Amino acid sequence: MHLKQRLITAYVLLAAALFFPVTSHAVLTEQVAIDTRAMSLANTCTADPPGLMSVHYNPAGLSLLPEGKTFSNSLTLVHIERTGRFNADPEWPGLMNGTWGPDPDKWPDTYSKETDPNSDHGGPDPLDGSEYSNSGYQMYVPFYGTIPFLAAPTLGISSRKKNSPWTFAYANYPAAGAGLLHEDEGDPYQYGVKSMYLQHLVYAAPSASYRVSNSLSLGVSVGLGQQVLGVETNVRTPNELVALTRVIGDATKDLNIPVVSQQTLPPPWLGGGLGPYAHDITLKLDELRDDFSPTYNLGLLWRPREWFSFGLTYQSEAVAELSGKYQWQYSDQFQKHVNWNSSTEMTLQSAGMLDLPTNGVPYQEGTVTTTNILPQSVHTGIMLKPVSRLKLLFDVHWANWSVVKENRFTFDQDIQLLKLAKMMGYTEGNRDFVVNRDMKDTWHWSAGLEYDVTDHLTVRAGYERRPSSLNMEQFDVLFFLPDATLYGAGVGLKLPKDVHIDLSLACLLADDIAIDNNESTNLNSTDFTRIGNMFAGLDYEQEAAIYMVSFKVTMPLEVQMEHLHHQMEMVKHLFSKLNPFKKEKHDTSH
Repeated sequence: MHLKQRLITAYVLLAAALFFPVTSHAVLTEQVAIDTRAMSLANTCTADPPGLMSVHYNPAGLSLLPEGKTFSNSLTLVHIERTGRFNADPEWPGLMNGTWGPDPDKWPDTYSKETDPNSDHGGPDPLDGSEYSNSGYQMYVPFYGTIPFLAAPTLGISSRKKNSPWTFAYANYPAAGAGLLHEDEGDPYQYGVKSMYLQHLVYAAPSASYRVSNSLSLGVSVGLGQQVLGVETNVRTPNELVALTRVIGDATKDLNIPVVSQQTLPPPWLGGGLGPYAHDITLKLDELRDDFSPTYNLGLLWRPREWFSFGLTYQSEAVAELSGKYQWQYSDQFQKHVNWNSSTEMTLQSAGMLDLPTNGVPYQEGTVTTTNILPQSVHTGIMLKPVSRLKLLFDVHWANWSVVKENRFTFDQDIQLLKLAKMMGYTEGNRDFVVNRDMKDTWHWSAGLEYDVTDHLTVRAGYERRPSSLNMEQFDVLFFLPDATLYGAGVGLKLPKDVHIDLSLACLLADDIAIDNNESTNLNSTDFTRIGNMFAGLDYEQEAAIYMVSFKVTMPLEVQMEHLHHQMEMVKHLFSKLNPFKKEKHDTSH
């Protein structure tokens, strides 16, 4: 193809990228911070895979690595920012005809925000007017626990004998993950996600590629992975029926008929009830793990010409059966409410008929299980070189997120909160806590370019539009990433001894979102049959961004071993100088 024809083809490619229709919601966590070069190209690398991390992006790309043994490792640091605003919906009348609501004229005369900040006895939502950002982030380290920062290390090694069509490789890397902390006092996010971490670590990925011909390669990788989840959240229940229990408790606190009350309905009724905006419950899910969550990737790479290549990758579904410890913590008032059910023979019989808890406890703990699915995906792309030093890349990505219908946590005993929730219309039983998701399959595209400024310096840039896989009608503050755009930039340096260094910066900017009161069944719905609506009556606004910086070094294994040898010699020399027990040699020649 002549240069003019190549340029025309490249312009058509970029035009298609700019106007390609986004037909559905898309990516949540996959392929954010895995490889340095891929980040700078905004994950546009299916037709031009990134060295040893071809293991993930397209295993057939391992055939592009040089003969001999190649070593590579990288480190990516991640910074997450999420800010939310919570404001009362002025058009919502509030609970109990406005007793708890935005209209001050309907508040009880006894209400005072200064003396009753939790609004246990009437008044507005104490979260009204709140604006908070996350206080930090965290990640899980196997065999250690959580650490208060986000880092994504990778390690890989490949081998190909001289003139062999086979290339073998091994890698470990984080395939997906996120972690947040909302620990500041008064932060409304604590009702939903006080802390969270979720990650899929591929701790071993043996891989192989086979060069069928000079233009065609096939590849496969098998990922042996670990999935882990941890969540802590405070719980409140802005619910009409919960508010009614408080109203009844207040109305009956002085209703005491001697002997009769003590044998039937002792005051205050319902133990005083529960406040709809009170913090009476905390749930902790600690280190829910599946240490064997296998996956596999299949790849094809076709390069009929030096200036053109086509890539295709299939990444399998990852299903994890997570198991770990939980603890439900209950306030003194919640325990009083439960204990009232067994305070007389009459209340005990009523509780038995309704299957309500009767023995208040400060906590319940045990083992919880859940199934977590990371969906299968398909990636395809092309690479064009209109001129010898310039690469233009374009990818299309699909992920099968619609397999995620719900998050279901199954506990090993009847949970007191869930038994009470049946009175509000909750239908999932006494041992299952369920959050509906109904995620959507995703299609999206990305584009990148790479230009060799010199034989030793390469610059890169990329763009990826990532609409969210979340169903926004089921949005919550745990899975928070809406439609977003990924921008990447980076450089590659080629040094003596075939040492390659890559640096990249990337920014994932989420679209600003506004979810008015009653628009999300998992956030602020006033459908009180759901127990996850901890922000009912509030309008929600959010801005979010993820910033990443990454460094990678790739070199022949013998060069790496040489560096390690020199480092060990330096350490031995330093230790020798600092050793206080070393005997000095004295000159005896005189």
